[in-house]
Formats: sequence, C-alpha cells, structure tokens
Amino acid sequence: MPKRDELARRRYEHLVIHLESLMRTALKPQYNGHYGQLFLSSNGLEEMGELKDVRRAAREAGRRLGWKPTNHLTGGRLS
Repeated sequence: MPKRDELARRRYEHLVIHLESLMRTALKPQYNGHYGQLFLSSNGLEEMGELKDVRRAAREAGRRLGWKPTNHLTGGRLS
C-alpha cells in the first residue's frame, strides 16, 4: 500500500507543477503578475484526472504563485 500512496503523491505533485506552469503563462504582463485566470476545457480535465484532484491541485498551484485561488465548474469547464 505505501507504494501506491507514493505514486499518488508524485502524480499530484506533477499535476500541481503542470497547472502552475499553465497559470504562469496565463498571467497578463500588463498586470505585473496579478489578475491571472486559467480556463480548462472538459477535454483537458479528463486528461488530468479526477475533478476533485485537479481542483485541489489548482488551488495548491495558485497558492504557490501567490494567488488567492478559487475555481468554478461551469458547463464542463473549470475556471
């Protein structure tokens, strides 16, 4: 069982890093690193894993960037 937990932790960490990278690219330069938004389509969400894990990882990635993260699921799109 511990190996599975380690694998899940690594997957989660990789997802956080991936989302953090996506969030960095979504930042608008004119706002000096503030007011960023990231939209993920339903296709992108399916590739990343379960919705609860993606939402948790997105909140963690946002906190790492100094954002005050919130996320909303609207019509199959996470924002």
